[in-house]
Amino acid sequence: MKKFGIMVIAMAMLLTGIAIADPGNIEATNQISFIGENGAEITSMGNLFTCETTPAFCNTIEAGSSFTMEVVNSRTETNSRFVTESINNPLTLNHNIRIDKLTDTPSSGKVTAFMNGIIQEGTGTATDSFKSVEFKERTSISGRISLFDKVMGWESGINRV
Repeated sequence: MKKFGIMVIAMAMLLTGIAIADPGNIEATNQISFIGENGAEITSMGNLFTCETTPAFCNTIEAGSSFTMEVVNSRTETNSRFVTESINNPLTLNHNIRIDKLTDTPSSGKVTAFMNGIIQEGTGTATDSFKSVEFKERTSISGRISLFDKVMGWESGINRV
């Protein structure tokens, strides 16, 4: 038996380089609609990693999502601002995933979304870590999914907008 599916994919990625852009230096949008037949399924994975390093700080943040589904209607949006014109502009990382029905059919399969981070602070110009905070967040669901909507964001800076 052959496994096949019908798929519609729309992807857009904008890399603004080192020019200052709002809301970020990288923006990626991925939209997938898929209907599998005879056991066919689709797997999609995506994540973004950002690292901020100054003499007094070292922040490492990663966010992303993945799914394996027989029927899916999905949209992911990811953006990151990792280059700024001054210390007054915060660095950011955002990842959003939304999976909902495809017409009247619930999506079917498994989806996971996550964000992990390590924030380290020093004192003055010392290179040793004075304080360290680590976090991990993961949400998963499987089965027939009418709506999965996960919005994750991180912001670091002296001034927050």
